[in-house]
Amino acid sequence: MPRPPPLADPSVSSDEPLTDDLHGLPPELDDEEFDVIDGPGGELPTGDEPLRGRMPRRTVLLAVLAAAAVTLVAGSLVGYRLHHRRAVLREGLARAGDLLVLDTSAGYRDAASLLEPLAELDPLEAGGTRAFALAMLATDYRDDGAARAAAAQLVEPMRAPEAPPLAHAATAALALGRREAGNAMTAATRAGANLEASVLAARVALQAGNLAAAEEPLAAAAAAGRPAALALRGDVLRRTRRDLGQARASYAAALSASPLHPRASYGLAKLALSGHATPAEAESALRRLLADRERTPAPERGRAALHLAALHLRAGDRAGAHKALDGAGLDRAARTWAERAAAVSAAQRGSYRAVEGAPAGIRSASDDDPPLLAAIAPAPPRPAPAAAPRPVVKKQAKVAASRTKAKASAKRPSVKPSGSRSTQKQPAAAPSRRKATAAKRPSTGASSTRR
Repeated sequence: MPRPPPLADPSVSSDEPLTDDLHGLPPELDDEEFDVIDGPGGELPTGDEPLRGRMPRRTVLLAVLAAAAVTLVAGSLVGYRLHHRRAVLREGLARAGDLLVLDTSAGYRDAASLLEPLAELDPLEAGGTRAFALAMLATDYRDDGAARAAAAQLVEPMRAPEAPPLAHAATAALALGRREAGNAMTAATRAGANLEASVLAARVALQAGNLAAAEEPLAAAAAAGRPAALALRGDVLRRTRRDLGQARASYAAALSASPLHPRASYGLAKLALSGHATPAEAESALRRLLADRERTPAPERGRAALHLAALHLRAGDRAGAHKALDGAGLDRAARTWAERAAAVSAAQRGSYRAVEGAPAGIRSASDDDPPLLAAIAPAPPRPAPAAAPRPVVKKQAKVAASRTKAKASAKRPSVKPSGSRSTQKQPAAAPSRRKATAAKRPSTGASSTRR
């Protein structure tokens, strides 16, 4: 293998002049894709030329204005999104509040559906409100899926340093559904002056049988016109029998604000069965509830049919009672019990008393009077004794009777005593003296001999 030529010694000077070939590119890099930077006159730059001029001021100003415009537009978009988000949340929470006030299954379900996307934007307030709607569905209408969804929705609001009031109210509602009175009252107290929590505190007292303790929490909510508070106030007044007229007014006000309110409809029917409300107004509310097949759950419609059948039986309309029970679509066990319970309620006089033993398909948390009567239908009343048949009178006997009456009327009328005669009783006449002397004179033998 040939050796490479020795390297030149840099210390030895060379007399060969420098040529332009030294500045040329190697053959492998000599391509049109590479540009050679020339100086101002076409020559190569030597490094002694002055620096080029700065960018014009107009270009700089335009660039600054463009950047400011972009920043302004971006800020406006962000501000608009924030404003729009707040407006959507405010409007959604207001609509959900109106639905929650109705205190019905449809209202709670619609509110939960409306707040589902808003809870992602605002997990605290919107999430707590949605949790309350789901908790009421679980407590009043036995919706197990809603109970699980409410518990999941409460995780983030309850982790906040200050949980929203409706989140505490949702916790109280779930505890009430589990019949944990202590936990429910504690959670309701933590909600502060929240009206929904006050109603739940009254329900805890009602569930414990302490009717007097339920009045104070209801005062503010009833004054605000909340149907739930008005219906509960009617129940307290009716069960304590302190003011039945005011109880009727409370039920009517609740139905005016929420026409499909179950508790108010049942309460008005109980007043009608006890004689303190007209059957017509109670039947109107019950029929409205019974006809709402799509929005009112089956147990609430079954209770409405039960009270409606009792009112029909009280009026003697047995066909109307059967028609009311047919409209509820009850199963066989629930139908049998409902027929007996309606008969017992119709026969009961005085204050209303609930019938025990209701099947699960006809039980409702909105009808929570303590059951006191057995579901034993009263015996049917005995039929009235048949009237004795009148004897048939023959024609000849009728003629003879008429003749006898004619003869009796033709008799001489009696003569009244004259006015000159005294009507006083005359004294008895004294006995004759001759007879008295003869009676006193003794009889002798001589006289008898002579004779």
